[in-house]
Amino acid sequence: MEIHMEKSLELFHEARKRMVGGGSAGGRIHRTLERPLYLERASGSHIFTADGEEYIDYHCGAGAILFGFDHPRIKEEIRKCVDKGFYMNFDSEYTVEFAKLFTKLVPTVEKIRITNSGTEATLAAIRLARAYTGRDLIIKMDGHFHGMHEMIWYNGGYGRDLDEFGETRRVTAELPGFPEHGEEHVRLIEFNNINAVKHVFEKYRGRIAAIIMEPVNYDCGCVPSTMEYMRKVRELCTQEKIVLIFDEVISGMRFRPGSAQGYYGVKPDLSTFAKAIANGFSLALIGGKAAIMDGFNPLGPVVCSGTSSGNMMSVMAATACLRMALEPGFYNIIEEKEALLCGGINQLFQKHNIPGHIRSHGAQFAFYFGYEDPELDFRLSETVKRFRPDLYKRFVKEALKEKLYMYYGGDKPFPHHCGFTTAHTREDIEVTLERLDRVFGRL
Repeated sequence: MEIHMEKSLELFHEARKRMVGGGSAGGRIHRTLERPLYLERASGSHIFTADGEEYIDYHCGAGAILFGFDHPRIKEEIRKCVDKGFYMNFDSEYTVEFAKLFTKLVPTVEKIRITNSGTEATLAAIRLARAYTGRDLIIKMDGHFHGMHEMIWYNGGYGRDLDEFGETRRVTAELPGFPEHGEEHVRLIEFNNINAVKHVFEKYRGRIAAIIMEPVNYDCGCVPSTMEYMRKVRELCTQEKIVLIFDEVISGMRFRPGSAQGYYGVKPDLSTFAKAIANGFSLALIGGKAAIMDGFNPLGPVVCSGTSSGNMMSVMAATACLRMALEPGFYNIIEEKEALLCGGINQLFQKHNIPGHIRSHGAQFAFYFGYEDPELDFRLSETVKRFRPDLYKRFVKEALKEKLYMYYGGDKPFPHHCGFTTAHTREDIEVTLERLDRVFGRL
């Protein structure tokens, strides 16, 4: 199969004249195409390009699409919102219903504050933790992503520059433009290493406001924390009066029960959600213990507000998503599709004698090209030694030829995360495995 891009090339030519890099965001540029994939429409699990080509989508809006595109129940709520005047900067009965449904789905969350994006949510959560504790230092897992702001967008060597305790030797901003010395307020440690947590808690005792982590590190290949690690971190945070923040921007709603915090049976002090909770509409939130959340205005001194926060179209779309997620059997369907798709891909690795495996958790998964032992995934320092980004790039290029949309944003020493939706049918998965069989054969 060939990729035809005549109209897309025309659009890209025009876009570069008026839009930086030819896209509305840097991440829109697919690095194997060197341009955005311009869409004409999307429906269910399929996307349709401006050039008239149809793909089965496994990018899912970088994890924002869980219920598929053009879902009739979400569409019905949007129509209702339009009929009511699609207002914003006001609340309504729908805002209250959203809060009630969300705290039912994630009962470890006592109160919420709505924002527009995951970046805004993590920024506000960190600010709230600092105000609540009166401390300044944030502990972060090296490689975890929590938004594009100067509070937290720092990494070290992605697991390659650790001292003997599991602390990263160098904390560096992810890109130019950060203020000088901003990194002094962040310390990095290795994920899933409880000794590293103990070390920094002792080393910086009395200075740490919060520890923040993705309970499942989707951004470095869908790596879950271990049960023992998560529960011990909770115990240590309680002991040291340090705010525990779960970043559930991707993990939120993807698996049961009550997202990652329900799955691990651990109650964080604060958590952030976005992406799937509104199925692509701009809605995020900070949730947590009432005693801490009441630090936000108007009850407390920490300002967290926005003109578009809680706009009715996003709230009503999200309410439809929450209702569906609370229905009996919803997560059974996700788990069945995960087993069928990811199990089938693992068989293809073996069939074609390609070193690699799939790691999945909920409706997200990642291709680990280069090595077979999944036990090595739990330490990023092991993954970066073995992962083959060159092979993954070739794989994505071949998958696009088979009309399977996988995203490639540039060489990284760990896997990108892919996803599927509730709209992906058994037939979609069977067709996908047939096409991947050809892809693996060409690799």
